[in-house]
Amino acid sequence: TGLMNRTSIAADSGMIFVWATDQNPQVSGFWMLNTHFDLSVAFLDANKKVINIEDMTKDTQTLHFATAPFRYAVEARLGWFAAHGVTPGSVATFTIPAGVIIDP
Repeated sequence: TGLMNRTSIAADSGMIFVWATDQNPQVSGFWMLNTHFDLSVAFLDANKKVINIEDMTKDTQTLHFATAPFRYAVEARLGWFAAHGVTPGSVATFTIPAGVIIDP
């Protein structure tokens, strides 16, 4: 459900979605139903490289897709990526904590 039904999000907070295998961009999309603030979503490949970034409007059912297979998606406040110089081709740095089970 991601950030659905939350009433706020801190300025430098977000949510990361992690899959064990690459996701088909024609099948796996993001929408904003019951999300009460605008967001941007960055789709990243298995090497954590940003594929594309989509801006999403609150409380809509418009689907937003990656433009290539993706392994991660990161949601943040609308405009956060642009404000921090994150563009397609940027590479993220993060680790998934040991012991976390990623269900395919």
